[in-house]
Amino acid sequence: MAIVSKIDEVRKDFSAIKKYNYLNTASVGLLPKQTIEAMKRYLDEERMYGNIYWREWEEKLEQVKKLIAELIGAKKEEIAITSNTSEGLNIVANGIKWKRGENIVLNDLEFPANIFPWQNQAKKHNLEIRITKSIGGKVPLEEYEKQINEKTRVVAVSWIEFQNGFKHDLKALAETAHAHGAYLVVDGIQGVGMLDIDVKKMDVDFLACACAKWLISPIGTGFLYVRKELIDEIDVAYVGWRSDEDPDNYGYRWFKLADTARRFEVGSPSFIGIQGLLESLKYIHKIGIKRIEKKDLELAEYLVEQLQNLDVRIVTPLEEDKPQTAIVSFTCKNVKEMYDNLLKNNIVVSLRLNAIRVSPHFYNTKQEIEELVNLVKTLKCNEIK
Repeated sequence: MAIVSKIDEVRKDFSAIKKYNYLNTASVGLLPKQTIEAMKRYLDEERMYGNIYWREWEEKLEQVKKLIAELIGAKKEEIAITSNTSEGLNIVANGIKWKRGENIVLNDLEFPANIFPWQNQAKKHNLEIRITKSIGGKVPLEEYEKQINEKTRVVAVSWIEFQNGFKHDLKALAETAHAHGAYLVVDGIQGVGMLDIDVKKMDVDFLACACAKWLISPIGTGFLYVRKELIDEIDVAYVGWRSDEDPDNYGYRWFKLADTARRFEVGSPSFIGIQGLLESLKYIHKIGIKRIEKKDLELAEYLVEQLQNLDVRIVTPLEEDKPQTAIVSFTCKNVKEMYDNLLKNNIVVSLRLNAIRVSPHFYNTKQEIEELVNLVKTLKCNEIK
């Protein structure tokens, strides 16, 4: 499916855009009709019959893991299904065998989901939290190098920062972390589904991701990638029947953990969410992540070009006047008033840390970007110098 040549065909699958100019995927992505229909079908034709279709649901769960693995360059056995990013990060944070005096390196742009689990471990195990300072909305690698030392156990980072769209060089971070014996733990929620990623080539140790944003899937669906060699290094904080090597054996016995990432799954997932997630993953694979990345970046670049002609300050760090991702933030003195007026005109964006965050996805068009820019121009932002 070629996005550019068949954009109208793609847009027919997202009924919400008939009512709203939706430029807010970094908050929650839109669901294609195929996903909604799959979830309705599950309720109307399967779930109403109790467990009759349980095997089919399990098969779809395995298909989901396979498609996720293919999308991020992993193996199916390295994928555990979770409810959201926070769950995945907490599985890792609680599973590390901490030693007193170790430290965890974060940065000051992180979303709370990738801060609080690490602060919690620091309190429990007397660890040090070290904060890498951003400069002009970027977090340079050399600033990380100042914080990472031989006592660093974890470098925890969002691949894409939620507020301004800054993209970290995961490969370079991994090299620095591993040189000091530390894990690289990645929050992938603002990148997976928007940009192409290969966790093997980037040498990522763990990646947690919810699927409700750029993966256009139901809220309450997510996954955790654990590099195969590290599965046995992480303690399992919670154990359930799915964690066992033989989950179909219901007799009394001492459990033995599965040798795959399934050991981090405690019990039954939300199968209605799995139904929707499967269809959304099929949709993304059908289009192709490289095509999605190309379209998303084209939209973001066009937005930046248009904003540069207005009295606003672009918060998103640019490389040669171009954004690295499809998250573009800008601000002005009357930013809250501007945000409220955009919503009144059915232009859906987010207000994050005193900046308007715009996040188009492949189902958006340049015309929708122009509608946003023209309204900003009409409403007249009060410029911040």
